[in-house]
Amino acid sequence: MQFLKKYPLLILFAVFLYALTIASLLTPPREDSVMENRKLAQKPKLTVSSLLAVRTADKYTQKYETFMNDQFIGRDGWITLKSICESALGKIENNGVVYGRNGYMFDKFTSLDERRLNLNIQTVTEFVNAYGADTPVTVAIVPNSYQTLEDELPAGLDNINQAAEIEALYKQIPEAAHKLDLLPVMRKSADAGQAYYRTDHHWTTRGAYAAYQAFVSSRGLQAADWDQLASVRREQPGFYGTYYNKCKLFSAKPDTIEWYDIPIDSMTIAGKEMGGMYDMEKWDQHNKYDAFLWSNNDLTIIRSQNNLNHEEGKTTRILLIKDSYGNSFAPFLTYSYDEVWVVDPRFLMTPMSELMTQNTFDDVLILYNFKSFAEDSNIYTITK
Repeated sequence: MQFLKKYPLLILFAVFLYALTIASLLTPPREDSVMENRKLAQKPKLTVSSLLAVRTADKYTQKYETFMNDQFIGRDGWITLKSICESALGKIENNGVVYGRNGYMFDKFTSLDERRLNLNIQTVTEFVNAYGADTPVTVAIVPNSYQTLEDELPAGLDNINQAAEIEALYKQIPEAAHKLDLLPVMRKSADAGQAYYRTDHHWTTRGAYAAYQAFVSSRGLQAADWDQLASVRREQPGFYGTYYNKCKLFSAKPDTIEWYDIPIDSMTIAGKEMGGMYDMEKWDQHNKYDAFLWSNNDLTIIRSQNNLNHEEGKTTRILLIKDSYGNSFAPFLTYSYDEVWVVDPRFLMTPMSELMTQNTFDDVLILYNFKSFAEDSNIYTITK
């Protein structure tokens, strides 16, 4: 009784935590978190091997602790409360995400893995040397949002200078390849509208279109007119992207995704016929960007009759080697080529040498955002 009188707040706090723990145990576990865009840990099975496990990650106690953390009652509310408190304290970054002006979020990208970047440059060089003499190859490295939207950055952000890095990168790639400078293109697009999402690391379809137009123009081809695309333009509101998933900023406003209901003849992924260029179910889910091209996949082939440059009796074909930026970019290419072949090196099952020797391509475009190009460990597959 003496203890209760002396430390009433401590007792109340202990009772509060105990009640929350009991409530968490009695509440049915959730399978996933929409707010965090991930699967939540489920209750682990108690086995002899898990009790005797040496590795921390395999131990029953560790798995159970992770389960309790993930299933703690009101978890989403606690995450929001944490975000509110951090904002009140003036914190401008969380979990590698920096808060900019006008609702923009950016990567905190202050150091490079020079070895990985150089390996990827070497890989592209080998690809150009192997195929560039017979097939026009264009390399297009997209600057990430913080490099383009400098007016939206918080003061003092000391990120990698991507403009300088891309310029240096292009100098190392053989002259046989065309290098597309997209920084001025993206800045012009940002001046005209929203070129990057506020809560996500991808460019918007407006930004992707600007890059498409620049690429097609560099190849001497006609591009689809922006205003003429209005008839197939669709909007999907309520998009909280990868930056939001990392930082959970309570005041974040959702983005709206524009997409284009472009008619096509067919689209296959690894030989399987798909119902179109978009996974329509994804528009109603949290990670809406995955709707584009059914997310990242093995070889995707799109055939259409949209080609504004079509010549009777000839089938033009482009090979797009890309990261996820290419997913919202590829649909526009149907207006400039008869066939659009899309490859994501992270999921490529067919050897690239087989693709290149058994098929004829009018163009090859290697399209990556800079951060992805600097960090990707799968680009090497394009030389296999």
